[in-house]
Amino acid sequence: MERPGYFRKYVIFEQLDPGFGAHRSPDGFARLEGYRDGVALALQIRFLKDDGLPYTVILIYDKDSGLGVFRVGTLQVVSMVGSFRKFLDNPTLKSLELKPEKIKYILIASEQKDKIYIPLIACCKKAEQWDESLRDRLLHREKTAEDREDRKEKDKKGEHKENKESKENKENRENRQAEAETANHRDNNGTKSSNNKVDDVKLEKMLKDTFEAMDPFSNPRHDYSWYKVNDIAKLSNILYTCNLTIPLFANPKILVGLFKYRHLLAGFYRSDINNLTYFVLGVPAKDETDGKPFENVCRWVSVENSEFGDMTGYWLVYISLRDGEFVS
Repeated sequence: MERPGYFRKYVIFEQLDPGFGAHRSPDGFARLEGYRDGVALALQIRFLKDDGLPYTVILIYDKDSGLGVFRVGTLQVVSMVGSFRKFLDNPTLKSLELKPEKIKYILIASEQKDKIYIPLIACCKKAEQWDESLRDRLLHREKTAEDREDRKEKDKKGEHKENKESKENKENRENRQAEAETANHRDNNGTKSSNNKVDDVKLEKMLKDTFEAMDPFSNPRHDYSWYKVNDIAKLSNILYTCNLTIPLFANPKILVGLFKYRHLLAGFYRSDINNLTYFVLGVPAKDETDGKPFENVCRWVSVENSEFGDMTGYWLVYISLRDGEFVS
């Protein structure tokens, strides 16, 4: 098997079996990144029920001897958000006869004794449609290379289970104590607590610590600050942590802009007129005829001497940090 060179591919998850959404239908994306020594798989899911049942990440792919099924691992879901990362080295890929370009589907499955539900599916090929007959194959699985991988993972987890649980319990106690102290501090200072309030100070600090500052419009202004985002999963996590909800990975036009021009813009606009602060998302595009990612709330801003191929500007969308609403 040839070693994969570097590549990055995003695919969007869509709902297949209903009933697993929390407040709304779940959605998300998967990112595949190829390196000389293997392939990294990362998933980011939101609005998925966390009712105690495990979710399994499954790859279905074409191979020389037929169709391959690989149960990659368990998706961890906390507060309706699921995150998953797994690196598959070249020996593992070879043993599974798995080539990244041959992956047909990435599934989020809820496997029970005599049933298998598939809340989310990502089709890696545009023309590919879900084949319902595969559900029976998943239900009556055979012991193959993926099962051996599962056993290895379980053995490793078993060796460190006690230490891990002890460490997690300690961290949980410390986190609860810190949260209680923070809440008491806020109460003592008469500050109103709100889980929905956007934490703009924390948001700006996390962006500054995570991404590279840039001046995309060659026109420095004191009321704007910009950051070059090259990892949408990191940006999504930061926004979620700071209580700002923007459907980044549910919007194909954003992913196209990121994939084609290798970055997005994230920044702040501080208005001198109304003393308000806005979060600004910039999606690179070839020109203003290129599809708007947010339709009527976007505005086109051109750039000069772009270093990103045929890109000539950005679609900008402004979000008020006072109420989290889009500004038209």
